[in-house]
Amino acid sequence: MKINYSLLIISGLLLSLCACKKDNNAPGSITGRWSVISDSTFVGVGINNHPVAYHGQPGDYFDFRTDGKVYTKEGAALDTMAYDLVSDTSIIIAAFGITLNGVPETSHIKIFTADRLIIKAPVIDTPGGIFGRTISLSR
Repeated sequence: MKINYSLLIISGLLLSLCACKKDNNAPGSITGRWSVISDSTFVGVGINNHPVAYHGQPGDYFDFRTDGKVYTKEGAALDTMAYDLVSDTSIIIAAFGITLNGVPETSHIKIFTADRLIIKAPVIDTPGGIFGRTISLSR
């Protein structure tokens, strides 16, 4: 029985390449659905400006997709925003926090593990009030 070793090696390489698949829920990957633990922000203007904390309900989520969009559900509110993961510790989410001169501020990823994600937008104190946002997510 004659064995063709080159065919065996090529078959093994092809099999190993096909078996490799990117896991979007692996540590280091923000993509996928995250449950909302809390979402705190500031609302109002001037002396009526005050912090508001939302505590996630069952079914609330932030769903980061590979196409650069994040779909959110908090209570009855649904939203779609663009995001750009700038680095392991920085993310830009359009409409998340303050936009200055047409450029959204970069939010900071405070904790990022396989099952915990905290994103903190910069807190800015203006004559109109304080603006900033912190979202805590889990999966």
